[in-house]
Amino acid sequence: MRTDLFANTFLKVLKEADITPERNAMEASLDSGTDPTDFDVDMSASKSGMGGESDEVADAMSRRNQQMTSELQSWIDKVEEFLNFLNSEDPNSIQSRLAAAVPDTVMDKMKQSQQTKISRVASDLASLHQNFLGFMAQTSNSRYKWVIFPISFGLSILSGIGAHLSNFC
Repeated sequence: MRTDLFANTFLKVLKEADITPERNAMEASLDSGTDPTDFDVDMSASKSGMGGESDEVADAMSRRNQQMTSELQSWIDKVEEFLNFLNSEDPNSIQSRLAAAVPDTVMDKMKQSQQTKISRVASDLASLHQNFLGFMAQTSNSRYKWVIFPISFGLSILSGIGAHLSNFC
């Protein structure tokens, strides 16, 4: 297991490290009458004593992460569905229906006053959708660990620019 590799490497570093200066500083900071050996830890803990418990914890964490991933996927699907309903090429989307509004109707008046707001909300919602996709990528593949920062940073900048430009239109 990968965790065992890191644990063994960490224990090796701890065993080989010269901790004399730290040990002396720790002993000097103790109250009088406190035994420094009370703080010693047995570095040679048997693997059999740790294995079952850590496997159970890893399994529980894996199940919890799978549940969270499923929930995140459902959020992604719902956001994408609403985004398509709000602003897509589908003739039944709100933005398409308003764009095709007959002149001098309620829909035409809504088009004139609300299209910019709908575009802004759709842009922000698309940014949220991309952020969720970035987090989903992180859960399934470790090489995407840092994918969310560039996506969210770039989309935040674009969203901010779009919001300021809409004030001039």
